[in-house]
Formats: sequence, C-alpha cells, structure tokens
Amino acid sequence: MAAAVLLAALLAVAVVAWVLFPPSEPRRPPCIGSRVPCLGAAFRLARAPLEFIERARAEHGPIFTVFALGKRFTFVTEDEGAEVFFTSKDLNFEQAVQRVVANAVSVPAEAFYQNHGRLYSMMKGKMGPSNLHMFTGTLCKELHEHMAHLGTEGTGDLMELVRHIMYPAVVNTLFGKGACPTSHSELREFEEHFWKYDEDFEYASQMPECFLRNWSKSKKWLLKLFEKVVSDAERTNPSETTSKTLLQHLLDNLQGKHLAPNYGLLMLWASQANAVPIAFWTLVFILSSPSVYKKVMEDLTSVFGNTELHHPCR
Repeated sequence: MAAAVLLAALLAVAVVAWVLFPPSEPRRPPCIGSRVPCLGAAFRLARAPLEFIERARAEHGPIFTVFALGKRFTFVTEDEGAEVFFTSKDLNFEQAVQRVVANAVSVPAEAFYQNHGRLYSMMKGKMGPSNLHMFTGTLCKELHEHMAHLGTEGTGDLMELVRHIMYPAVVNTLFGKGACPTSHSELREFEEHFWKYDEDFEYASQMPECFLRNWSKSKKWLLKLFEKVVSDAERTNPSETTSKTLLQHLLDNLQGKHLAPNYGLLMLWASQANAVPIAFWTLVFILSSPSVYKKVMEDLTSVFGNTELHHPCR
C-alpha cells in the first residue's frame, strides 16, 4: 500500500513538473508562461499587451510563443518571418479562424466549414479591386452626408468622430439604407452594445463567454437585432443581381438560414474592425504632420474646390 501511495505521489510530482517546466525543443521558439498552470501569461498580456509584446521581443527575439489560458500564441514580429509564415503550404486559414468565429458569433464548426469556401469566394469577388467602383459612389455620398452634420468648427474625441461617421456610411453602403440603426434616436443603445462587443472581441474570441458577461450580453442583443435586419433583407431581396446589397448576396449563398443573423453580425464587425482604426490613424498621421496635411488639402482642393466645407479641421 505504501509503495502504491509513493508511486502515485511521484507520478503527481512528475506531472506537475512537466506542466510547469515542459521539455524544451530546440526547433520551437521560446515560450513565455508562468508558474500557474492554464493561466500562463494571460494576466500580464491582458494588462498591457503592446508593452508585453515589446519586452518579449527584446528578450526572446522576433519570434516567440506566449502560453495563456491553456493555449499557445506564437508572435512573428519581423517581415521575413511573416512572409515565410503566410506563404507556407502548411498554413490553413479555415482552421486558424474557425474557433474565433465559433466564439464570436456562435457558428458551429460544421456549419462554418460548409459555408466558408462559398462565402469567401463571394466576398472576394464582390469586394475585389475590379468591383470596388460599384461601392465608391454610394460610400462617398454617405460620408459627405454624415460629415455635413459636423459643421465647420468645434472640438471632440477623434475616435468618436470617426466611429460616428464611418459606421452609418459603411453600413448603409453594404447592408442597404436603413437596414441597421443609423438614426440619432436609435444609435445610442446600438453603439453601447456594438462598441463593447468590438472592444472585447479579441479576448472573447479566445475565452469562454462566462468570463466576459457584459460582452456576452451585448452579443446576444446584437444577434437579436440582426434577426430583424435579416428578415427585412430577405423580404426586400430583389431578383436582379446588380440591385442586391452585400448582405443579400450573403443570404443567397448561405447554407443554414437560421445562422443568417450570426453571419450578418460577423459581416458588420468585419466592416468596422479594420476600417475605423485605419481611418483614425490615417487622420492622426495627417493632422500631426503639417507638410502631409498641406499636400492632402492641396489634392482635395484640386478636385473639390477651395470651400470652407472641405476644411473641417480648421
């Protein structure tokens, strides 16, 4: 009996030691974890992600792995390494994003793999460089309309300004005019839920919803909203292909119509997630560099004319 207890104790110690001090492999990048199993470096990464990554790069080199919440995240921070990674024949984009989509919008794995190829090809075709001209006219009109509400002077938060302009302009272009809440009376509640959903998206795509109650609440609210958005889009779906919105094209190609609200929310997030930060940092760069600002304004004046309306930053 004593021998069995001793053996069990030694086995337990060996397992704990293996978890806390896993055997290193010379071909793997250095791994950053912690003494706490499963959690790993999650707290340090969440507290200040950019500073954490910069320190890790300085200490471990351009390629390193972070162990957090039971998962391994490998960072590639140099151009040469990124090129090798993205051109690797072993790279599988579907597998890379499937779990993210499942957590973010509750699309089961089977439905994701069934729809991904078809929807990806459709989106790539509709939004490809050769077809972008079909959206630019409507998008410019929407941007001008919402920028006109700003007036010619005043102060405010630049990120809030970009969000307030980009959201209705992009949504009306891709989903159809009035498909999603864009009026001032409807926007407040929607923005509260969508920005919460967007801000915690990266964490929620990797963590169980039970750890992010507010994010989960906003996700459910948005999915409920998209039930109506999808219903209206299906009811008004025209037979002519050229008259369809991008959302209606998505509905035409989707297998499993009960997941239409989920994919609609995913499309909304995708339309804002990169566009808003890109617009924000582009404006920051222009406004912080007088020579760039001057050149941009000269180019705009050559097209639109020298009117006060087109100098909103004065």
